Amino acid sequence: MIKKSRLAVILCMGILSSFSSFSQQQKSVSVIPLTNLDAFKEPGKNWVISSDAGADFTKEGEIHSISGTGAIVNIVSPKNHSHLITKESFGDIALELDFMMAKNSNSGVYIQGRYEVQLFDSWAMPHPTFSDCGGIYQRWDDRRGKNNEGYEGIAPLMNVAKAPGLWQHLKVIFRAPKFNNKGEKISDAIFEQVYLNDALIQVQVRVTGPTRSSIFEDEQPLGPLMLQGDHGNVAFKNIRYSIPEVSKKTKLSENQITVNPEGKPYLLRSYLNFGDKKLTHVISVGNPNQLNYSYDLKQGALLQIWRGDFLDVTDMWHERGEPQLAKPLGAVIKLSDAPALAVLKNPQEQWPDSIAFDDFQNKGYVLDVNKSPTFQYAVNSMNVNDKISSPTATSLVRKLQITGAPEGLYLQLASDTQIEIISKGLYAIGNKNYYISVEESLNPVIRKSPTGQELIVAIPVNTASLSYSITW
Repeated sequence: MIKKSRLAVILCMGILSSFSSFSQQQKSVSVIPLTNLDAFKEPGKNWVISSDAGADFTKEGEIHSISGTGAIVNIVSPKNHSHLITKESFGDIALELDFMMAKNSNSGVYIQGRYEVQLFDSWAMPHPTFSDCGGIYQRWDDRRGKNNEGYEGIAPLMNVAKAPGLWQHLKVIFRAPKFNNKGEKISDAIFEQVYLNDALIQVQVRVTGPTRSSIFEDEQPLGPLMLQGDHGNVAFKNIRYSIPEVSKKTKLSENQITVNPEGKPYLLRSYLNFGDKKLTHVISVGNPNQLNYSYDLKQGALLQIWRGDFLDVTDMWHERGEPQLAKPLGAVIKLSDAPALAVLKNPQEQWPDSIAFDDFQNKGYVLDVNKSPTFQYAVNSMNVNDKISSPTATSLVRKLQITGAPEGLYLQLASDTQIEIISKGLYAIGNKNYYISVEESLNPVIRKSPTGQELIVAIPVNTASLSYSITW
């Protein structure tokens, strides 16, 4: 569906351009060290210093620490379930951190110990509420009467929460309440911007007092940072903050044009900026379950995936439609613009960055009964059907059917800085950024690459059919 003036998207795109200059104006960034717990008041035994964390997204509450320093893991028990509270207090703050949820776990980041940004395993929930990941949690007052005690909770603009066991990124720009010389409050606390996994999910949210389960009932100019530790297992790392400069009011555009699928996938051809390249033959596919992707029709490459709203097409459809670019609206994970298939002389040969123009023949695509596309192309004498679908809201499934496969043909499943084996057939890609699932019978191999590591499988000669899934 095409929308010209949806408020959430207007705010998202209007604020986004100002955030870059806003970030550059911030003062120097301070880091809360996680080599020990000295930055916190009386930390409980449920908090453990670690180098990393891991969680099985299929097992309720499962999370474990990995020996070392640089991260912190909260493992709740009946005897140990305390919050983690900084010794230092803060007023206005620009806060960033990474967190990992266990399955069905619940936590929160309380600015000043009073105002909560909810952390929750909201993976694949289509319609988030204030109690989902990235929500500004509600206030609570028993005096309001039964079923009316909760109020002022604000849901995120979209759900971009990842699967349990993956690291997620939270960024908060917060304005503390202000008081006059008599100690009287003259302005409320405001969450100016909240980003989850680099997608803007809250804008200019005003809170009139502490949210539920805060450690203070009053409001003050300053307060500590609190990481909630009594609800569920969670991990944190890369906690850093700065004092934001005075923000400037942003003039919001009235010309944003967005598209979102309703009832069936939405396919859109466009240009796409990918790194330092401008790709000219890209098709983006948006699914009603909010799992979206972009595909290069000249290389057979799965370029990027994202969860959340689909596309901003203002640069394509407003006035003359320059520069003909489509921009994802959700939380984007960049993959690779290299071809998915390549012939290698040996398993150690470097993966090619492209297929020669004369060797690649794009044959378009066909739609199945659910309107999901299968891309068709030929490379020399080899024919490929490449189907990417989202049967559930948890994963994209890619199925390739290949005829005329030559000797030495390989499929690249992933390329990133690092690849970790989680269990049989399950791999964490990047810094636990997303998962790849593949049948172990295909004998996937992790090998070194110029930028880190690659996950590849050898393709049988002549005819082959294989699939793998991408989960995030």
